[in-house]
Amino acid sequence: MSSAPVNFECLEHKVSSMNFEFMATTVEGLEDLAAREIEGLGGRVNEAKRARVFFEGLLDLMYRVNISARCVHKLILVLGRGRARGLSEIYRFAKSIDYSEAVRLDQSFAVRTTRVGEHEYTSIDISAVVGQAIVDYFVEAKSARPRVDLKNPDVEIGVYVRDDEVVIGVNTTGESLHKRNYRVYDHPAALKTTLAAGMLMLSGWRGEGLLDPMCGGGTITIEAALMARRFPPGFFRRHAAFTKLAFYDPKAHREELERALEGANRESYEIYGFDISPKHVAGARLNASSAGVHDTISFGVRDATKRETYKGLDVRHVVVNPPYGIRQSRPKAIKDLYAKFLRALSDELGGATLTIIVGFWKAFESALGGVDCNVLDVRNVKHGDLPAKVYKIRLR
Repeated sequence: MSSAPVNFECLEHKVSSMNFEFMATTVEGLEDLAAREIEGLGGRVNEAKRARVFFEGLLDLMYRVNISARCVHKLILVLGRGRARGLSEIYRFAKSIDYSEAVRLDQSFAVRTTRVGEHEYTSIDISAVVGQAIVDYFVEAKSARPRVDLKNPDVEIGVYVRDDEVVIGVNTTGESLHKRNYRVYDHPAALKTTLAAGMLMLSGWRGEGLLDPMCGGGTITIEAALMARRFPPGFFRRHAAFTKLAFYDPKAHREELERALEGANRESYEIYGFDISPKHVAGARLNASSAGVHDTISFGVRDATKRETYKGLDVRHVVVNPPYGIRQSRPKAIKDLYAKFLRALSDELGGATLTIIVGFWKAFESALGGVDCNVLDVRNVKHGDLPAKVYKIRLR
């Protein structure tokens, strides 16, 4: 068992120059894209795998990542990272960490656990053990007991257990960053905004003509517009967990937000979103208006399987989340949809790059045999709780 606990000694005077370790959670299968984004924000990445990115940097990164990252779900300030087998070892590891600057005695805390792998104990067991270790730490170190509030804590301690690896840290984000809060229309099978952003990054799109021909509630097109305009997605957040932390600096937070907003633009981009459902197109327009990008996205009611849908369009990138059909048990209908869509797209937009997420990948790969194309990349991801694959394809 090993650990490298954060040294909070004289933290108030050192935060501007101290290096901290962070863990960002992200979409499994797109970790390299999240890592590239974090490096662009100033982090020094040490490891990126299994839906997590570990990196180092100054405390200002806590604000910057929460404000500007597009592929990150939660940002954890790591207090300790090591290995432990069994609840007793997890307790000893947790108790060895200094929590004195992470949780003040006038604050409440709760422990939330994410567990992956085969264990003889549950996530609830881990949370209880780590919670007791934190209480025992304060009793011994401060002769006082911190308050536990499982419903609305001031500070959330996150525990991540994968096999025998244990990471304990402070959740600086709160709710996942994929909840942008601009959605006013909920599509029944909406793509996570972080996954949409990751697909856009994987596609290689750089602001030229872009099309989502099955746009649903508009997530991909809205994320594209926000990305092109360099508008920070964290702007839409109503609350950030870091504002309750003892070392929160309102001035540094405000400066990071102002810097991010100063880098934004209001330029127009050729971004198109089509859907066969008038209801979804109307909802997409509402979402785009809520996000402030309705003026640069052209929505329309069109059928993605028809060649005429693509006539006259000058787009080099198609990024799309077609219907899955899994919950409706309609695999044949989905296979036919893939085949018709690919033929129509290839006939009219040959040379374009298609980035697509699919649930029935065998049916999709079979449909690919009917068009002239080159598969450039394939990623295994999850769309909610459903396994899926993201393909990047060059149409010829």
